Amino acid sequence: MNKRQKKKAFKKRFGFKPPRGINIGTAMRIIEHKETIIAIFKRLKAAILDLWERVKQPALELAEALKEIHTAFITSAERRRRQYIAVEDYRTKLLLRQQEREAKQIESNSDIHNHDRR
Repeated sequence: MNKRQKKKAFKKRFGFKPPRGINIGTAMRIIEHKETIIAIFKRLKAAILDLWERVKQPALELAEALKEIHTAFITSAERRRRQYIAVEDYRTKLLLRQQEREAKQIESNSDIHNHDRR
């Protein structure tokens, strides 16, 4: 059988065209064992959900404990360094705002002078 004949046989047998990108033989095996595959995946889903329910609470408690440990071990030098960075960022923002205001003021003054010349 050539490929075209296999596609037609698949369509005649199952009522729809074979999916693209999959070997026709593989698609036939999947369709034939569809119910068992679905049942297996449902069992797998139930097992994963059960496992997650058992692991979820201890995992969240562990994450919370790790977060507390991380914040507890910040040294005073690190705290000062972070404060310094925050202050420098604030100064930079203030300086940029001041420069923008000055630039707008200069532009408005030049517009006034240009208007007077006309």
